[in-house]
This record gives sequence, structure tokens and C-alpha cells, in this order.
Amino acid sequence: MRMGTSAPDGILAKRIHALLELTVSTIRPECIWRRFPILDSLIGSKHLKFTVSDSLAAHLGGCRDVYLVCGTIGTGFDALQRKVSATSASDSLILQAIGAAMIENLMDSAENEIRKELAEGESLTPRYSPGYGDFPLDAQRAFLDLLDTPRRIGVSLTGSLLMPPSKSVSAVIGVTPS
Repeated sequence: MRMGTSAPDGILAKRIHALLELTVSTIRPECIWRRFPILDSLIGSKHLKFTVSDSLAAHLGGCRDVYLVCGTIGTGFDALQRKVSATSASDSLILQAIGAAMIENLMDSAENEIRKELAEGESLTPRYSPGYGDFPLDAQRAFLDLLDTPRRIGVSLTGSLLMPPSKSVSAVIGVTPS
């Protein structure tokens, strides 16, 4: 909510707490990931691949494998957001901030779980999502197909390259030798 280091107090703090409780009871966080080799600047399997952009290639320098990761806090959040936005712009803003924090926490948790799968001497690069640098948003088509996200966690892609549910994130995480 761009409050910097200021902590909310009084009425605002109570409203945030109430919306946070409502959100926690509404969301259904889910996350999936899968490890793939990088072969000749392609990531994927025998049948589905996507080309690595220049900025992604630079980000993955030295990596032989990547994890494709997708997470969502679910469709319940979208329904809650629509309901809240119809009655209160300020509550809608608070809810957006809560949703953004929750999806980031989910992705951080997934990253921690992925670390447990690494072999001795491997580490991870930071997450890198379609839309960063020259990594095109349309890379998500193959990306979500590779993870089978519509069936597994309910994340799809619209014709305009948005991912419903709205609080969903896809990312590439490189595996580097330490």
C-alpha cells in the first residue's frame, strides 16, 4: 500500500486485519513446479518447448536446468475482490495489497521447497517471469502447457495473455552449480 516503514494504526489497522482474515478464509493457494533441462537455448520436453529470450539467457547464464513454477491463491480471491470493489475503493486497495503479498509468500514457499530437491552443490537463481526484459508474455502458453496448469491448479491464459485467477504467478528459476 506504499506506506513505507509506517505502520497502520486505528481504523486502518482494524480494516486491514478484518480483510486479511477474510482473505485467509477465502483463498486456496496451490503451486506446482517441474525441473527441465536447457537444451540449445530451449526449455521444455520432447513435445513442448519455448525459446529462451536474451534477458532470460543472461539470467540463466551457467545453468543447465531450470524449474518452471506456477502458483495461485485461487479463484475465491477474484470473487472476493469483485464483491469488495463494488462497495469500497479503499477496501479494494487493501485487498489488492493483501493478495499481492500472499502470492509472493506462496512463491517464496515454493522456492524453499524446491531448494530441498537440489543435489549437493546446486543453488537457485532468483525467479524470472514472462514479461521481464525481453522474455515475452506469450512464452506462458508453452510454459503453462508444460506444467498442465489448467488441469492441475486451475491457472489458464486468456487471449490477451492474462492469467486467471488474477493472483497467479509463473516463473523460471535456474539451477546453478555452487
